[in-house]
Amino acid sequence: MTDVLEGAHIAGCRLEAVAGRGGMGIVYKATQLSLARPVAVKLIAPEHAADEGFRERFERESRMAAAIEHPNVIPVYGAGEEDGRLYLVMRWVAGTDLHRLLRSDGKLDPLRAAEIVGQVADALDAAHAAGLVHRDVKPANVLLSGEHAYLADFGLTRLAGHDPVITSTGQFLGTVDYMAPEQFRREAVDARADVYALGCVLYAALTGAPPFPRETVPATMLAHMHDPPAPPSDTPGVSRDFDRVLARALAKAPADRYPSAGDLGRAALAAAEGRSVTEAERSVARGEAAPRTLRQPDVTLPLPDDSDPVVRRYRAGSRRSWALLAAVGAFAVCAVALSTFVGGGTAPPPGGSVSADDVARLARSFARAYATEDAPRMTRLLTSDAQRVTPSDRERGRSEVVASYQGQFARNETTGFTLSGLDASGGPTARATARYRATYRGAAPSTGTITFDAILERGHPRIQLIVARPD
Repeated sequence: MTDVLEGAHIAGCRLEAVAGRGGMGIVYKATQLSLARPVAVKLIAPEHAADEGFRERFERESRMAAAIEHPNVIPVYGAGEEDGRLYLVMRWVAGTDLHRLLRSDGKLDPLRAAEIVGQVADALDAAHAAGLVHRDVKPANVLLSGEHAYLADFGLTRLAGHDPVITSTGQFLGTVDYMAPEQFRREAVDARADVYALGCVLYAALTGAPPFPRETVPATMLAHMHDPPAPPSDTPGVSRDFDRVLARALAKAPADRYPSAGDLGRAALAAAEGRSVTEAERSVARGEAAPRTLRQPDVTLPLPDDSDPVVRRYRAGSRRSWALLAAVGAFAVCAVALSTFVGGGTAPPPGGSVSADDVARLARSFARAYATEDAPRMTRLLTSDAQRVTPSDRERGRSEVVASYQGQFARNETTGFTLSGLDASGGPTARATARYRATYRGAAPSTGTITFDAILERGHPRIQLIVARPD
């Protein structure tokens, strides 16, 4: 592809410099003239743009990418065609990408690797909940700006299950080092193909190389389909807990993997932090991205926990027991719904307690997440049914609560959030209460009292209720 000279204008943007190149075209750092802000402009190579099938994929790319609103997904500002060139205008991310970082550093500290993968997992969960499969999760598509990670390039994203892995021109839709076995078999894929790819990314971040480094593409494909990876703990500094996590993430059969990227992200963080790696499962995917054995119209039920002896007997026995387990799961969901009480969330599970130290730690972690406007971290601290109550409003559900805080961040840039006089008590529903002070750039500080209620969710302390009372 012939480079466009620096200073050229396209889509209302002035191209400043080449930021990256790939098989699909060139990415430029540019300035969007109407808003005087830096952006990334992706120009598609003419040889691809001339292909009718590619043009259709490009049109779907722009619609799909623009439809996903998530702090770890690169926002798309515009797309179209000008002077015969297909273009995408996206947020400019100052920093690097995981591929370059691994080339320079070799491998990452396990906690840093897990934190990056956790953020990418959150982005994938958002895509899967919209019925989309990314299909090209790899280090080069993980952009890093300080501690924040973005999942980029939905250019190969497809409505799951309808397209072969190879185009009419013989090109792979994906990178073989990070592709799931079912993609090489040209089978329909779902969200678990992205889980496998994210497992490959985690493996590379921990060890400095993908799980199946081979000399040729066919050899790499065969390894993905048939060979076990070397245990990541063979790399100095990597805990054996990661062996268990990656053995499941890189399972050859999709049914044996984590059903959601979020499950993998949480397991990786637990391994990095030395916490128990549980087998709790949930599928957030909907529509054509949903695992095929779980597809229900607009309903997603959590899979049973392997710690349950009934489930262990099921997994060791016949698959014909699935219908019975599904009925048990549905009954359990109904029982939880009936236990909802006025003014709070769901009743805490019997036999589980959160210590005073744990709820105090959650409160301090929340304060740090608020102070740094870290929505992904805030998300990880909350239960799925978390609620936030203020004198003027009430948000129900983790997504709604986090979205409310993101709205605050968008209106006023946060410069600090501190807690004082923290008082905590443990129990099935643990509680921490403190005075808070929030400071903002160009706005008056806010003070008041804040209370956090915490319960055990799938064996881990999480914040279920936040009550804020401004002065």
